[in-house]
Amino acid sequence: MACSLISGYSIECRDSVGGVEIIYLIENSALYDASGNSRVTEVSGTVTALTKSSGKKFYKFEVPRGTANAANGITSSIENGTFFFTHKVMFPINDRSASTRNIVTTLAKNRLTFCLKEGDGSFRMYGKEFGLQLETSEAGSGTALGDRNGFMLSFSSQEREDFLIVPSNIAAALETPGT
Repeated sequence: MACSLISGYSIECRDSVGGVEIIYLIENSALYDASGNSRVTEVSGTVTALTKSSGKKFYKFEVPRGTANAANGITSSIENGTFFFTHKVMFPINDRSASTRNIVTTLAKNRLTFCLKEGDGSFRMYGKEFGLQLETSEAGSGTALGDRNGFMLSFSSQEREDFLIVPSNIAAALETPGT
């Protein structure tokens, strides 16, 4: 059975901007119940409800302007009739203290779901089903006085579905612990 096309695309006003303003992240498992059912409800690519495990919340990571990015893509196999989505999030932490080192180590041990406030003001969720994992981390002192003394973190995931749009009313409760 062929998949039916349901719409086209028209170029409209050029009013979009790039970049990432704020990153929120949570352990992927905090968005699933004990039976493995998702606590994120979505319709046509938009989150309509989100419940977190008791005491769990999205943690906010502020990023300097022009330093973080998110990407998504489709990988397909014509021979096998399959496809999946790749999610990537990359951001710096401009600090190499012991507490930051410990945070990075904890992030590396987890599968994470990210919700980003992007430059266009939209919130997008990445890694809802399987979660992103730390792919690479590079930390260093830099060479010149103006170089980064900190970490650059790169996370990736392969997902069955693409990113989700998170409405601002749901995004407003990301940092509120679940009950």
